[in-house]
Amino acid sequence: MSGDGPTSASATAPRPATVGAPARTVGAALFDWDGTLVDSRAVLLAAWRESTAQVLGRSYPQTPAEENLVFTLPGSRIWPTLARERVQLDALVVAFQSAYEAWAGEVRAFPGVKRMLEALRAAGLSIAVVTSKARRRYGPDASHAGIAALIDVAICAEDTDGAKPDPTPVLRALERLGVRASLAVMIGDTPVDVAAGIAAGTRTIGVAWGHAGEAELHAAGAEWVAEDPAQLSALLLGGAPEPAAAGARKA
Repeated sequence: MSGDGPTSASATAPRPATVGAPARTVGAALFDWDGTLVDSRAVLLAAWRESTAQVLGRSYPQTPAEENLVFTLPGSRIWPTLARERVQLDALVVAFQSAYEAWAGEVRAFPGVKRMLEALRAAGLSIAVVTSKARRRYGPDASHAGIAALIDVAICAEDTDGAKPDPTPVLRALERLGVRASLAVMIGDTPVDVAAGIAAGTRTIGVAWGHAGEAELHAAGAEWVAEDPAQLSALLLGGAPEPAAAGARKA
């Protein structure tokens, strides 16, 4: 599969936003995908449960701990722990893809996300997606969500050897965008997104509408947690936020 995202990064250098205070520029916003830009929770759970029931004879995930793994790790790291042999592993991968395709039309951008991305692009920020999802699922997601044209670069599972919290996917996105880590913000709904951003040298913002809660995101090191896309947009367009005192970092 192609290593390029749905659209190419701009050939010109990004125009950092300097609107508002604090006066610290932001050249790029790097977003996690599932649970951050798109609401795919029900689709993912249906695909996992249908495919595992078909191949293994039991539905997975069932417990909160198992659901946490599904929403934080790529399938390529979970399937081998479930399959007893290679044939079963291959069958799981095929069955998951088939089940996901059957449900994929239900994927939607979270309310306010499209408007937020449009505002960021109008202000001159470059936009990347950094996801552990395979490109053959990311591409249709982006089309169904109606935001494919607003993404400059997408780094998917097959584009790097590492997966978040490894910083490699974040660094690859920055390389593709031509933006220094110090001018970028990594945004996501799980601790692994925050950890990847910190390790790559970016600022970090958590979002409260996805998988993890505010306290968990702060504990992972998120400097701010936005309650909705409008607040996230305000943070980014005001410049990269300075860390606030503990207990006062909510956007």
